[in-house]
Amino acid sequence: MSSLEEHLLVRKIDMGTVIDHIPPWKAENVLRLLELDKIKQSECSLIVLHNVPSRKYCRKDMIKIYRHYISHEEADIICLVYPTITVNYIRDWKVEKYKPKIPEKIIGRIRCPEPTCISNSPREPIKSRFKVVEVLRAIQCEYCDTLVEFERIADLVIRKEGVLNG
Repeated sequence: MSSLEEHLLVRKIDMGTVIDHIPPWKAENVLRLLELDKIKQSECSLIVLHNVPSRKYCRKDMIKIYRHYISHEEADIICLVYPTITVNYIRDWKVEKYKPKIPEKIIGRIRCPEPTCISNSPREPIKSRFKVVEVLRAIQCEYCDTLVEFERIADLVIRKEGVLNG
């Protein structure tokens, strides 16, 4: 590695969250999994690095969120889709590592893809509920039993109206 490659592409942050070891060119999916409305309404900055060198995985993506901390629940949902990720919380330049774990349930964050599912009915004020079925690498709707592969979760994130497009 040349001395130019050893320099940081983006400066270190003194407070915030760093999501590391995202597979290359997948950071956009991770952003879809996060509740970006919280980030957009704050005084934070978002830095996305694509396809940067990694000693462990050869290439990776990385997301740095200055002045914002994602929840452990958000990190755990990202872990379903990308189990290699690590999350670092930075406070006063000190790093606290969090290794996300696969959650047992996801409530109110993922839309069921089955149009006739009761969780999609505007007349029923219920939140979607999925249980994680690790052996199938899928989540299963607790109302209609529809299976959703981990890889499709990012496409089914529930977005708050008027804040995110899509």
